[in-house]
Order: sequence, then C-alpha cells, then structure tokens
Amino acid sequence: MAKSSADDAELRRACDAAIEGTKQKVLLSMRVVKSQGIWSKSGVSNVTSKLNPIPMAMSMGMGGGQKNMAKPRVIAICTKKRGQRTKAFLRVMKYSSGGVIEAAELYKLKHLSKVEVCSSDPSGCTFTLGFDNLRSQSVALSPPQWTMRYCDDRNRLLVCILNICRDLLGRIPKVVGIDVVEMALWAKLCHGHL
Repeated sequence: MAKSSADDAELRRACDAAIEGTKQKVLLSMRVVKSQGIWSKSGVSNVTSKLNPIPMAMSMGMGGGQKNMAKPRVIAICTKKRGQRTKAFLRVMKYSSGGVIEAAELYKLKHLSKVEVCSSDPSGCTFTLGFDNLRSQSVALSPPQWTMRYCDDRNRLLVCILNICRDLLGRIPKVVGIDVVEMALWAKLCHGHL
C-alpha cells in the first residue's frame, strides 16, 4: 500500500494546532484537492499525480478565476465529547499564504446525506459529499469535488466517515458510485491501516 497522508503525524499536529481551543479531537487528516465542476481527463491525472493547485479545464463555463482552480486542502475528521454524547465533524483546512494550515470550513456529519464517487474520474479518486443543511443553493446543487491521490486514501477516508456515522449517529448516508461490499472487504484487509 502506498504511503498515505493519513499516516503523516506532522499533518495531524498541524490540524490539531489549527483547531486548538475547540475541544475537538482529530481522528483522521488527509490531503485532498478541492474543485468545482467536471474534470477533463487530463485534469484528473494532473491532480491525482501532483495534488497541487493547477488551473483546470472545467466544463461549467464559469469564466475562469478562483472557481476554476483546483485548490489543495486537508480534510480532518474530528469528534467532540459533550457530556455523554459525542459529536462528529468534517473540517476542511486550507493553507495560508505562509503555508500554515488553518481552519476553513466546518460540516456536521449528522447532516451528511450522500457520498458519491464521480463517474467522470476514471481513477475513482474523486468524490462529492452532500450535506442536507447547506444554505447556499449553488453549493447544494453542485457540491465541491474532492480528489485523493490514491483509491486507498479515498477508501480510508470514506470508511472512516461511514463508520463514524454508523457508530455515533446510528445511520449511514446514501452511497453512490462505489460498491459498499468491495469497500467493506478493503477495510477488512487493511484494518491495521484505518
């Protein structure tokens, strides 16, 4: 198995530092690339091989600018104890101009309704996460796409999310475009790496 950013202790410490004072504990942190729209075939290979910001040929016709740029991010799965209850969060971290990781977005996993692997990415490393409480209609209709370097990284992140949803919330979100049985077998084989 290729070395995963989830095993990067320095990355986890940087995420912990970015959310210091929130009483949240980082369970898993992984490097991803965030984008909007549909990947061109060359865009997918560039992102999965480099994981750095590159202008992409998007088919949404947004007219250039920041929307058409793939942006390096870190996704951190966090929990917070509140009395006897534990709350689960998905945090998106961004890099400051000085290269320091800082908190950017916060999503409650209880609102995660759909996980979808994008069919436009033949590698299977790109997916979207649908949340049912988003106020912005444009984000709700066209959620950001997240691209991992390897399918093993994608599986590791999604299995972590699904396990937390099952264990803490008693349900899992709808899963589209990926064989759940295949992912369960992957998790069983790679249990030591989760």
